[in-house]
Amino acid sequence: MKVDSPRGKGRLVSRKNPANVILLAMLIVTGFAPAASGGEEASFSWGFRQRIREAYIQNGLDVENDLADDRHYIRVRSQLWGSYFPFQGWKIHVLLNNEHRHWFKSNQGLEDKDFEIDEFIFENLYLSIDRINGSHISIIAGRQNIMYGEGFLFMDGGPLDGSRTAYCNALRIKLANPERSLEFHLLSNPHKDNYLPVVNCQTKDLIEKDESGAGLHYLDKSIPKLDIAGYYFFKREELKGSGLDKADIHTLGARVSSKMTESFSFTSEWAFQLGDLGSRRGRAALGGYIHGSYSVPLSLDPLLTAGVIYLSGNKSATGTYEGWNPLYGRWPKWSELYIYTLARENGVAYWDNLFAPHLKLDLKPVKRISLEGTLYYLGAVHSNHFAGAAAGSPAAGRGTRRGILSLIKLKWSAGAHVSGHLLWERLAPGDYYIDGSDVANFLRWELMYHF
Repeated sequence: MKVDSPRGKGRLVSRKNPANVILLAMLIVTGFAPAASGGEEASFSWGFRQRIREAYIQNGLDVENDLADDRHYIRVRSQLWGSYFPFQGWKIHVLLNNEHRHWFKSNQGLEDKDFEIDEFIFENLYLSIDRINGSHISIIAGRQNIMYGEGFLFMDGGPLDGSRTAYCNALRIKLANPERSLEFHLLSNPHKDNYLPVVNCQTKDLIEKDESGAGLHYLDKSIPKLDIAGYYFFKREELKGSGLDKADIHTLGARVSSKMTESFSFTSEWAFQLGDLGSRRGRAALGGYIHGSYSVPLSLDPLLTAGVIYLSGNKSATGTYEGWNPLYGRWPKWSELYIYTLARENGVAYWDNLFAPHLKLDLKPVKRISLEGTLYYLGAVHSNHFAGAAAGSPAAGRGTRRGILSLIKLKWSAGAHVSGHLLWERLAPGDYYIDGSDVANFLRWELMYHF
């Protein structure tokens, strides 16, 4: 195996690389390190996580029995992490990751490959300082995971590597007291891992374009039983020399969640997007969701949830692009199966052009075992036959019924260190897809060990 350094042949990053801002911030804040007092000792902690998954995907990409796109594989992900605490409130965190697969069935001849170790990467490498010098200011600089709310717009900075990683290369500065916080972020996610060394590099694509952005997120918990958040996020998507359009997206939104009673809670989040797509088109899009949950006082602790998802789609007859951009929310938030079906439209897990009422029931049959079932009616805001046909996508029907999606998931744990699940998803396609489309299925089991 060889170690591949970041681009720049010896330099950490080039002068024009946005990651320099993050690196410079790390160097500056270390200048504020307090001198260790006699009674203050540095400490270190570490841990390990091992995840094994086997998945089978039938017709997930094309909802068609006659085309060979079924997939069956085992994925093995190993993570080793360590945290060093040199001073009170300071942490240097490193997480190393390797995930490799063995294919039983694919449409790319991957069955012939040996079960070999894949890339060793830095999934996390950051410095965090909580309440700098006793102030209300905290900072996290480096490769880190970011999630706001339920992950509607922020969860995964590199969706093309699946659930192997979810990091962003970012600088975050937070001003907070017990009831309110205001956070600023600056990030840069290249389409390949160019910033940190990779062992046994496979030059994997993490995203279709280089992405950079900045934003503000405000959270207010001053009202009892009510959380209110507001935000502005800017994102730029660009891959020079690729022929793909550059995109600037301005997103303004708000989220409200409340535990109204011991039995009832609700959450709603909505956002509006402006900006442009290339030099020819403006942008105007709307996206959001609302759901409420009610805990029924019966045996098995049933929890009923009902909600609606709305993500605008593009209209072919206008000069403005109305399609929703999920920003950094391209992950299996609502379905593990349907992220693959979406791949033939705008990209894997690219949630847009969606209207989806849904119902969910959670049960707890016995201690440490839970069962959940979800039913979605998947609709499209606009028919996609004009775009789907051009791309060779199965989404070339003339209707707006994407189909009925059902999920059943059994989760279990055996103490504090071992857990797992069984998952089955089924999509019965509607007239949004070509005539004669077939049912798609997704099956997966998982075993997780961590300490």
